[in-house]
Amino acid sequence: MDSSRVLLAVILSIVLVVAYQELVLKRFFPAPTQQQQQAAEKAKAAKTEQAQALGNGQATPLTASGTALPGAVATAATAAGPQSTAMTPSMALVPERTVEVDSDFYVAVFTTRGARLKSFVLTRYRQAAAKGSPPYEMVQVQPGGHLPLGAVLTRSGQVYDDSDLDYETNSPAQIKVAASGDATAAFVAKTADGATITKTFTFKPSSYVFSMDVATSGGPAVNQLGVSMSQPLTAHQGYRDIPELQGDVADKVITESQKNLQKGVPPLTGPITYAGFGDRYFLAVFLPQQPAIGELTMSYAGDEAIARILFDGATRVHTEIFMGPKLLETLDGVNPALHKAIDFGIFGILAIIFLRALKLFHYIAPNYGVDIILLTVSIRIAFLPLSIRSQRSMMKMQRLQPQIQRLRDKHKDNNEQLQKEMVDLYKRNHVNPLGGCAPMALQLPIFLGLYEALLNSIELRHAPFVGWINDLSTPDCLHVPGLPQLPLMNCHGLPVLVLLMGVTSFMQQYMTPTTPDPNQQKMMMLTPLIFTVMFINFPAGLALYYFSSNLLGVIQQYFLNREFQQYTPAT
Repeated sequence: MDSSRVLLAVILSIVLVVAYQELVLKRFFPAPTQQQQQAAEKAKAAKTEQAQALGNGQATPLTASGTALPGAVATAATAAGPQSTAMTPSMALVPERTVEVDSDFYVAVFTTRGARLKSFVLTRYRQAAAKGSPPYEMVQVQPGGHLPLGAVLTRSGQVYDDSDLDYETNSPAQIKVAASGDATAAFVAKTADGATITKTFTFKPSSYVFSMDVATSGGPAVNQLGVSMSQPLTAHQGYRDIPELQGDVADKVITESQKNLQKGVPPLTGPITYAGFGDRYFLAVFLPQQPAIGELTMSYAGDEAIARILFDGATRVHTEIFMGPKLLETLDGVNPALHKAIDFGIFGILAIIFLRALKLFHYIAPNYGVDIILLTVSIRIAFLPLSIRSQRSMMKMQRLQPQIQRLRDKHKDNNEQLQKEMVDLYKRNHVNPLGGCAPMALQLPIFLGLYEALLNSIELRHAPFVGWINDLSTPDCLHVPGLPQLPLMNCHGLPVLVLLMGVTSFMQQYMTPTTPDPNQQKMMMLTPLIFTVMFINFPAGLALYYFSSNLLGVIQQYFLNREFQQYTPAT
């Protein structure tokens, strides 16, 4: 039974240290499905055929008469889905104008070149934790890339976008969204083939949501009308803060990484709840209203991902747009399905419970570091009876080791008699051999749920605790002048909180009753070292939780060990 208990402990450690990390990595960089691989192969073959047919693999925009327009600019072929062609303007290029929209939550800048979003600054969030850091900019564009919030239409299987169209607008250069009502900005453009495209944006006061209307009239018949959003998927600063294409189509949540998009992802058709891009803390998505049933195509071109939502037979599209933080209450207030854009993992229900409890404690103590400690104490108190029962069972089992060893020596050739006498020994001493194992297994979902809650909580982003810890969402590091950068560290300093966590973990392991086998003892003592190394690059909030939990565990173990010394000898 000692071997079984040690084996279970080792398995749990492996699950925490290795298996769960694998699950995290697979979630951020999932392997392509068979369907995605097939789509990528088809897209590659189609691209090769197109290159052979056109010579350079690019489409050429057409005029209303169907002749090629010299000097036209075309978008390079994407990894999957139809490539887009820039719509040809009906007149020479005109000077660019911008329209700035000031709201309580953001400052948006639209350009008449494509009537697209040039800048979207969240005034309540900063780029970095340092004082004086500028507000957070949500529009990230690579050189030669596309701005978000484009209009897209298809004719005869060819996809056209408005990236090069020069729109006209009667809107003032600056619009203030007042609390008294909504504000609008309208843009109109004409193409060389006689089509008129109108884009109207409506802004609400005190909201991260605004609406976009796209309408087309005149010109050749349109098969599909839709909208597009693009964004580079380069990693941000912080722990695994990597943008991804996110959506909910036909009640199926999708999350596509850069790797998958480059391989090719097939289009999805059905009711589209939301689609766009999100990273760990922020989200920018369309929420189609009328029509709501369409086709979502996903591709990767150059250094950016593109999401297009197309609607068959539509001449007008009305969609809401959410661009803001992944605050649970904010997302639920916009659409309850939006909170699925926060990936809480397989123990999402527990993660949401812990996150709501953390925010409740924030009303008591307006410091999220203190709130994490209060949450840790609450969890410890809730599981105190189970934890004490587990540790007492382990102590009793340790006390029985000499008797168990004598029985094994006595009945080494009679396993049936050995098991019978061991059961009798357990009954006489009121010991449950599994009493110390089951509670350990029950604590695994708690750890994983807390991991996800603290990892994905935007409340911890740039949240200070004490001293050098000014951001609980990034790894702990106390800067030490002159100290070289140590292995696994991202700065020239020491992970003080992580080291304290490792020390308390070692103390707790040292104080916990274990098997008398020295080899097994050494194996168990490696667990604190493994966890310490693993937590070096984890967010400081997680290290703070684990350190607080270990410290409480050491105190609890001290009193239980005193009680253990008073036990009567085993019989």
